[in-house]
Amino acid sequence: MPLQLCFFIISYNPLLVLQNMAQMKPYILAAVFLVVLIAIQGTLVQGDDNNNGDNEDHDDMAPLGSGQEQAKCKAKGHCKNKILVCPAQCPEKKPKKNRKHKGCFVDCTSKCEVTCKYRKPNCNGYGSLCYDPRFVGGDGVMFYFHGAKGGNFAIVSDDNLQINAHLIGSRPQGRTRDYTWVQALSVMFDSHNLIIAATKVSHWDDSVDSLTVRWDGETITIPTDGEAEWRSAGEERQVVVERTDGANAVRVTVAGLVDMDVRVRPIGKHENKVHNYQLPENDAFAHLETQFRFKNLTDLVEGVLGKTYRPDYVSPVKIGVPMPVMGGEDKYQTPSLLSPLCRLCRFQGGSAGNGMATI
Repeated sequence: MPLQLCFFIISYNPLLVLQNMAQMKPYILAAVFLVVLIAIQGTLVQGDDNNNGDNEDHDDMAPLGSGQEQAKCKAKGHCKNKILVCPAQCPEKKPKKNRKHKGCFVDCTSKCEVTCKYRKPNCNGYGSLCYDPRFVGGDGVMFYFHGAKGGNFAIVSDDNLQINAHLIGSRPQGRTRDYTWVQALSVMFDSHNLIIAATKVSHWDDSVDSLTVRWDGETITIPTDGEAEWRSAGEERQVVVERTDGANAVRVTVAGLVDMDVRVRPIGKHENKVHNYQLPENDAFAHLETQFRFKNLTDLVEGVLGKTYRPDYVSPVKIGVPMPVMGGEDKYQTPSLLSPLCRLCRFQGGSAGNGMATI
């Protein structure tokens, strides 16, 4: 049995390997066991599909009498012109009480389906960036990236898109590295920049909005009633920021480039104690949890997260350890949150701003 075929079988039906072991030569059998061991020990996170659908590939239609919303697909493929109806369990794409009710996701790709999902980041899903900070790449592999407190790093850098992250952190006495969290993200494209940031607060309150959004340097207000969304005006590329909860949670859509589910959360007292962060009493260390869904990335995309979406990417992180760490601070550090410059950055857009914005 060819070795390539063994790999294929392991990936798709491990039982077939057992049925064919008797026919394998010893050196092939050894290779198979090695691959199985790596597969078992590999730090893979099985998250939701990275493509949740969006309103660029369908037209909304009038709801049914039952209140179930429906959409007509316009994307190319076998789903074109098909009408998809939201299930009774999640009749609306934008339910009013997002924390308690799932939203209807219309997917007009090859899946051609509607599904019910909570409209919040899935920290175990593809393209997620959560915790201190922990990533799940486009390849499904989980890894940590420490960076440095006060530092700025290119998360994604492609020809038409760059996303930088600003890190906050703390280094308790006796530690050799910083504990870090993502406090702000800047999304740069064309000649624009969009900043989503967690406001520093001393004591956390779920009902108080600690999320700040700035568009080309100006703070924007996201409505809390009606559609509860803000849209860019007069731009060829539509930008939408909509609330997905009463406070501290939004969905960001930059047409043709990226969708982002973002929420602000603090480091609680229990979490601080368990991890021995030794954080000060007067800072809740509010930070962002984010899940990205990218569109039209090139095969040469760069960035801490971006490079994991390359078709030929093989993760270098050490497999089987509890906390696999990805390096690259020297390759992806930028002078500021709004700077597109780093050793491997590829962003080719217009001037998206200078220097660190005041958050």
